Amino acid sequence: MDIIIAGAGRVGYRLAKTLSIKHNIFIIDKNIEALNRLQESIDIMAIFGDIEDPDTYKNFIDKKFDIFIAVTDSDEANILSTLIADDIIDVNKKIIRLRNEYFAKSSISQKLNINDAVFPFVEAAKSIKSLLDFPKANNVKDFIFTPFKLVSVQLKKVFELKKEDIENQKCVVVGIEREKKFFIPKKGEILKDNDLIYIFGEENSIKNICNTLNKEAPKEIKKVAIFGAKLLGLEIAKAFLEKNIQLKIIEKDPNLCKKASLALQDKAIVINSRYVEHTLYEEENIKNADMIIATSNEDEENIIRCLEAKEYGVKKTVAVNNNIEFYNLMHKLSIIAVRGPKTSAYYSILEKIGSSNIITEKHFCGGRGTVFIRKIFPNSSIIGKSIKPYKREDFITFLIRDEKIREFKDKITIKEGDLIVIFLKTYLEERAKKWIFNL
Repeated sequence: MDIIIAGAGRVGYRLAKTLSIKHNIFIIDKNIEALNRLQESIDIMAIFGDIEDPDTYKNFIDKKFDIFIAVTDSDEANILSTLIADDIIDVNKKIIRLRNEYFAKSSISQKLNINDAVFPFVEAAKSIKSLLDFPKANNVKDFIFTPFKLVSVQLKKVFELKKEDIENQKCVVVGIEREKKFFIPKKGEILKDNDLIYIFGEENSIKNICNTLNKEAPKEIKKVAIFGAKLLGLEIAKAFLEKNIQLKIIEKDPNLCKKASLALQDKAIVINSRYVEHTLYEEENIKNADMIIATSNEDEENIIRCLEAKEYGVKKTVAVNNNIEFYNLMHKLSIIAVRGPKTSAYYSILEKIGSSNIITEKHFCGGRGTVFIRKIFPNSSIIGKSIKPYKREDFITFLIRDEKIREFKDKITIKEGDLIVIFLKTYLEERAKKWIFNL
């Protein structure tokens, strides 16, 4: 495909690097140094120019493009560049990244003729909010074709347990992260203490399993402390207040404290602490929180906040992970790592590019695992056909029928409403996509 990316910042760079392996990438930015760095490391067409200036797009007038992606840090720049692209360029699909939560609740995407919009701050907050329903879990992912979820939980005080011991027709173990390595489990796989395992299936079944696998995490979350009152911290706070949580927000900047109090309408306690000292845990009773969340843009700071909380006995600590290089360290320290806004934007856009009306794609385990789900709609051409599973290592396939999961190991006849689900290591992504699209 021919893809234009407006913005060569962290998100634009990562997208260009990933997509350039299989596609022709054109990236626009007025930062010549950023463009030079890109061209030195990957094979792309770098275009120096202002994405808000119509003249920048003149080189694209006589060509057809598959996708236009606007991913700068400015909502205004992204919206304007998308409008210009829609007017000047012959492009099939437009994807935009937006920060302002208002846009997530409005119809702006439809009005601007935008195919897909990603809201990384809202998505990051939603991801953390889901932990309230799964207090034992590390992460929870939803899907559009099924109410089943993908939940990760770290094993604590569990010994000599086979994956089949916790599986049934409602849930299955689809991935394991152990000592920095991720793999698809085989039959008879022994689950070990400190493993981070990924369970796919029905919500209540997963909750019951999580309760047996992690004895250390809190049984419920009622008291939460958030470090940071910038945009992400506020989005998380707003999401949590919908669940009637006792909430405290700790922020060094007094101006941000005032804004937080106003935005949250005094429904949360906002604490101005210029220096986050150990005494804060005693004086403000943060040591009794069920969960603390560190939302800084700096991963090192988030790790320190979580380690301090652990010293005072807080059972569940969550760190926003902005740099993938810190992901393994967070897991090693038993800190829950959740995608930061930039990482969330990157994966959300990749998933939208890889998905269609009948197939959805998601990444998990820091991008090392991928899941594809294909729904068999009433007009599907493969209804009544017999198909064989795709068998190979690092690749496992399931069939969901009548809300029951069974491993897809032998030839099956497809029925309306079936779901074909594949879990795999990401290096096999293109092969999996080709197989499931061509069924």
